[in-house]
Formats: sequence, C-alpha cells, structure tokens
Amino acid sequence: MKNSLKCSFLANQLIVLICLLAITGCKDSELPVVETANITDITSVSARSGGIISSDGGGTITEKGVCWSITSNPTLEDAHTSDGTGNEDYESVLLGLLADTDYFVRAYATNDAGTSYGDEKSFKTEKQSTLGQIIADHTIVARFDDIPQEYIDKVKKMWLVYAGESHSEAIRTGLTQLESIDNKYQVNVKSSGIPDPYTDQHLRASGATWGDISSSTGWIYSYGEEDWFTTALAITKTKAGITYCNSNNLTISAMGFGWCWDNSITAGEDISAYLNATQEYIDFCASNGYVTKVFYTTGPVDDYSGEASYNNYLRWKQIRDYVRLTPSTILFDYADILCYNDDGSPGTAIWNGITYPVITNKNEFPTQTGHISNAGALRLAKAMWWMLARIAGWDGE
Repeated sequence: MKNSLKCSFLANQLIVLICLLAITGCKDSELPVVETANITDITSVSARSGGIISSDGGGTITEKGVCWSITSNPTLEDAHTSDGTGNEDYESVLLGLLADTDYFVRAYATNDAGTSYGDEKSFKTEKQSTLGQIIADHTIVARFDDIPQEYIDKVKKMWLVYAGESHSEAIRTGLTQLESIDNKYQVNVKSSGIPDPYTDQHLRASGATWGDISSSTGWIYSYGEEDWFTTALAITKTKAGITYCNSNNLTISAMGFGWCWDNSITAGEDISAYLNATQEYIDFCASNGYVTKVFYTTGPVDDYSGEASYNNYLRWKQIRDYVRLTPSTILFDYADILCYNDDGSPGTAIWNGITYPVITNKNEFPTQTGHISNAGALRLAKAMWWMLARIAGWDGE
C-alpha cells in the first residue's frame, strides 16, 4: 500500500514538473523579421528581388519569398514566389508581369507564429518594345489573333527559314497545327528537296539552307552550331548561302538558328560567339541590300534539371540581355514561350535559392514533336505569326 501511494505521489510530482517546464522553459516563437531586397533586372515581363531575414523569431522558417501586386501592400493572397525554407537570405524572380506597369513588392517569411512582411518597394516594368525591337515572347502568344488581315496576307508572301536540328521541327509542326485550327493562317512546310518558289497564297516555312560547312552547294535540312557560329568558315558559308538564295529568286524573308542540346549552351563565351555571328549576318544583309531579316533565338528548355537547368536559363538570359541593349534587333524567344501556359501560369524551379523559369509540363508532355508537346508547338507557331507580321510592318497594335 505504501509503495502504491509513493508511486502515485511521484507521478503527480512528475506531472507538475512537466507543466512547470512547459510554462517557464518553453517560449512561443515570435514573427520573423524580413527586409525586402532591392528590385533589379527589370524587363517588360520580369524582375528580380528577394529577402534578407534578420531574425527567425525563434522558430523555423518554413516558407519565404516575395509577393507583388499592382496595388499597395501585397500579401500571399496576391502573386508570390516560394523560395525555400531556412533563415538564409534569398533571391526571387517575379515572372508573368505586364509591360509598362507599376508594381509593389514585399518580401515575406513564415514560421510557426505566422507570416511577416518586409518593407514595400515599387518599380515599373519596361515597355514591350524599345528602340525598334521586335521581341516575340510568351506575352504575345495570345495576341497573334490581333494581326490585321492586311498583314496576314503579307506574311503569306514570306519564306521563313528556321535552320536547325530536331528542336526546330516543333516550329513547323505548330504552324501546320495552327492552319488546321484556323485556315487563314495558311502555311506550306518543306522538309526536303527544293524550297517552294514565291507565292502570295501561304507562308512558306522550312529549315532549308543552301550548303553548310561541309557542302558549298545543295539544299541542306539540318543545321547545327558548327554551321552557324563556331568558326569563321561557318560564317562565310552561311553568308554564301544567304547570297545564293537572294540571288536566285528564293528571297529569304526571315532567318534564325534552331538550337538543339548543343554543348555551346553551357558556355557564356560560346553564346557570345553566337551573338557576334548573328549580328554579322544582320549587318551582311543590310550592307548588301537584302530584305532578309536575321533574328536572334533562344532554345531548348526541355530535358534539363538541377544546376544544368539553371545554367541553361542563364545562357538564354545572356541572349535576352544583349538584345535589350541592341537597337532594332529581333528576338524569337523560344525558351520563354515554352515556360508559360496559355492561362499565363509559369513553370518554375529553384536552384541554390534562386527561382527561375522552366518549361511547363503541358508544353513538354506528352512529347510529340521536336522534343516537346503539340501544345507547346502551337504556342511557338502563334508567336511566330506575330513576329512575322511585325517584320512585315505591323505595329503590333
């Protein structure tokens, strides 16, 4: 009996001790303290910010990022990023923005006590087109149907050469799909043989070039980085092919390079070589009086992950940054178009605390053409019609 009473007493004492520890030794977390990083890398559709966490409030940071809106004091109810956990400083990329628009931004951090917000910062996105540039990116996909009939008819007089390897196939597949949906966007795609002669009945699209680095003559339907920019010989041969076409009643209206999974994508200096070579083709056409418009391109975003995916994003960003600073250039932003769905929702990934755009599942799967889905190919086609109409003289309004 005595032992039973003793055990009961000790149990009660233990309960009291636990309660005292709960009251005196355990302290609820406080809200974290976060500061909003400055806004940088502002374009017409994106910007970069982030957060600096000066205190985790005594709890674990379970989510952090930035939120933004066109009205003051944005919260998690508005557009926002999710940039990981922990109390380390972080960078955030704001995507899907509207051109020429004022935005408000606040960093946020969440622990078990709740969510706190940093100081508010504001910025204005750039205008869609500056210095006479034409940029076909995800923001204009839904606007292809705005093209006036006058300029649809002008595009039907054009020959588009998207010289490349397997990925460039998606452009041509998408153009054919678009015609099947709406036959006012008529196109004839050529994948072999002699390119079609001039017509005003449909857009002509192919990957045809006259010769390549290995052949001075003959129609070639596969063009790699070794043909476009890696050597002086490649540049000489490409110029010769442009001259042949423009001198033999096969005037190229618009020409760009169709990237593949080229090793050159991984190196900034190789991208610089691509930029320099493409600029050389632009200058060559202008100096010879050719109507051919050579345009810059970005390339694949499919089948990349981790650090390779982030590095791939940096290479395409290198091209975009160059174009923004170069007057009167044309960019077909293949990569950016595939990083957004038709409803405007982006695909994103995080590498080393940095959020960046990646291809959406809908645009990549199921793989049907050029290593992407037919849905992605159709988006590329819509953007291509928009870009060609702009090249034909449409102001985009």
